[in-house]
Amino acid sequence: MLKYRFFLLGLVLLLIASGCSSIDKAESLYQEGDKQAALEMAISLMDEDEPAVRLRAVKLIGKIGEKSAGSTLLKHLNDPDGKVQREIIVTLGQLKYEPALDSLLDLAVTADETQIRALASSFRNYGKEGIDRLVTRFDSPTETSNRGAYKALMIQIGADVAPSIIGILKGRSFFENRENFEILVRVKNPRVARLMLPFLEDEEVATQVVEAIGRLGSGAVNATIDALNQMKGKALNIPMMENIIKILGELKDPRAVESLEPLSQHSSERIRDAVDRALFQIRGY
Repeated sequence: MLKYRFFLLGLVLLLIASGCSSIDKAESLYQEGDKQAALEMAISLMDEDEPAVRLRAVKLIGKIGEKSAGSTLLKHLNDPDGKVQREIIVTLGQLKYEPALDSLLDLAVTADETQIRALASSFRNYGKEGIDRLVTRFDSPTETSNRGAYKALMIQIGADVAPSIIGILKGRSFFENRENFEILVRVKNPRVARLMLPFLEDEEVATQVVEAIGRLGSGAVNATIDALNQMKGKALNIPMMENIIKILGELKDPRAVESLEPLSQHSSERIRDAVDRALFQIRGY
């Protein structure tokens, strides 16, 4: 019996050594410039029993990044080893492999905390195309039971979700948008305001953007003051300037007074009125 156990142990060690030797060879081929041979060997190693070998294979496949890389990684998305699976998730984002998006979104529904972090990294790499797909899922009436999972993922992604969320604010009341505003607030990143401010030029969504930024709190103050100061001396966009002033009034931060006061003598009555209201909101008189 003891000999049999030693035999099995030796066999396992031999298999591990064989797998490590193969991935070493694949990495050497890559370093030598033979990417196609390296890719083929790395793909074959995705079926190895040893997770450490599969992990190195995923990383190598991601580095090579040929067309077959994404499809191979997608086939192995449900790798039984958590570390390997997370590496696959992140690498699919780095490759921006579009056919994987729906599978990644399906995975988000049951994802644990570590998977959510990996998915957030992946979607940040996909950029707006991937995040738009996530927001569409979140907003779909057929996905009501999964909204909590998608919401958690969006918050984890961070400020990059802002432009995509703006797309679903249009034509909705504050009550209808309350959960969308909550996501933006919970991101807690000053970049949210900077990413949202340019959308004040879009009349269809400007009112909702004013509401949303006004709820971001102190983290939005510097970005909004900067936006107002940048408008001074340029060709006037009265509606946009008026909305920026409204936001500063909603934020009620004394730091805005220095930028607002000179505008109390502005040539536009709309701007003068907006400044008066904003200063009253900030000062209380």
